[in-house]
This record gives sequence, structure tokens and C-alpha cells, in this order.
Amino acid sequence: MIALGLLTVAAGCHAAWNLLLKKGGLGGPGFVWVCGLLTLPVSAVLLVRGSLATTWWAGLVSMALHTAYAITLQKAYGAGGFSTVYSVSRGTAPALVAVAGVPWLGGSVPRVFGGAALVLAGVRLMDGPTSRAPARGVLLGLLVATCTAAYTLWDGFAIGSLHLDLLTYLAVANVAQVVVLSAVVRDHRSALRDWRRAAPVAVLMPASYGLVLLALSYASVGAVAIGRTLNVVIGTLLGVVMLKEQLNRARIIGLAAIISGVLVVS
Repeated sequence: MIALGLLTVAAGCHAAWNLLLKKGGLGGPGFVWVCGLLTLPVSAVLLVRGSLATTWWAGLVSMALHTAYAITLQKAYGAGGFSTVYSVSRGTAPALVAVAGVPWLGGSVPRVFGGAALVLAGVRLMDGPTSRAPARGVLLGLLVATCTAAYTLWDGFAIGSLHLDLLTYLAVANVAQVVVLSAVVRDHRSALRDWRRAAPVAVLMPASYGLVLLALSYASVGAVAIGRTLNVVIGTLLGVVMLKEQLNRARIIGLAAIISGVLVVS
């Protein structure tokens, strides 16, 4: 029950910062760098107070996966509609986690793969039943889902098996991301001009995922991945209400198929 409450709040924060990203047309490594830079003082304090004995290397892996996710997500929003990209990326990730976790977490193989197939069918409908090939936004959404599944499994291992301190773990990942992107971003001054638009995202992004990591302390990685399906519903509704995106019959069926597939996998 605690995990569900944490995931519900996390879903709201996650959908909100994704919506800000889409509405503002914000993107690129520079924006990710500014978001990390704004929270750097807090991360520095946490690093001083925490223990880096095991956290540092696990945090570096998490940083690499989350950075790939953030940059790919921005490219996906530049190529497709919010409700489609968000539903595809958030809905497919739990199925990928379940499929990848079969050898370690157990479960019915036919049920897992059947649920995954249902999710993929839903993704296809979200793209539109008349299109001959998946749109670029959908393909990038699937790539975002792959990144999400990868960092979900890794962070679940770090928090659940290595029993790392949550705040120190997040701080290591954030500081490492700022350092790496400082070398990647070419025009730092131009990136810093977006700090006002980056500020709410910089707060909501770590808050949403921090709550997810906290939920991992109360539930398994598979259960948390399934619980994050709440994001799909909230994200789709925000796309329709805030961005006036179309929600036709095919997309409704596709959304239902994605959610049903995730529930079957669970």
C-alpha cells in the first residue's frame, strides 16, 4: 500500500515534467546538463554526508543509463506526439522488465510473453492502424522504453540487493552526469539561458524517480515496474487536455491493450 501511494505521486511528478519538456520544445544534452547543474549543490551536500564505499560505481552505471534515457526521450518528443510517445515508452518498459527478468525472477513464460505481445499490439494501435510502418516517434518511444527497462533493473539491483543509501546513490549519479555532460556540451552559455524553464523539470525529475526508488524498498522491482503503468493513463490524459491531442478509438484500444498486457505480465 505504501509503495502504491509513492508510485501514484511519482506518476504525477513524472507526467508533469514530461509535459513541460514537450510543451517547451526543450531538448539536447545541454538541457539535461542544466537540470543537473541546478541540483548540484544538494547533491554535493549529500555526497559529503554519505558513504561512497559501494555507491560510486553503481551510481556511475545509473548515470550512464539515465543520461541515455533523457537524451533519447527528448528526441522522441521532437519526432512524435506527447500522448503517443509517453504511452509507448511508459507502457512498454514494464513488459520489457518482466521479459528480461524471467530467468531471475521466475514466473510463467507463456504468460509473460503473451502479455508482452499484447503490449506491442497496443503500441502498434497507438501509432495508428492505417500506417504502413511505425512512425519515428513510436520507434524512439520504444528505444526510450528499453533505456527505462535497463535503468529499472539496474537501480532495483542497486537498492534491493546492494542495499545502497538512496540519497547518496542519486547524488553520485547526478554529479557524474554534470561532469560528463560538461565535457560534451559545447555552448554552455546558451544552455544556461534555459535555466528558468529547466528549474521545474530539475525539481520534478529527481523527485519522481526518488519516489520510485523509495518504493523499491517496499516492493519488488517487477511490482514497481508494473505500478508505473499509472504514468500511461496520466500522461495520455494530460496530452489530450493540455496539448489538445486527438484520442480516437484506435488509441483508446491501444492504451487499453498496453495496460492489459502489463497486468497480464504481472
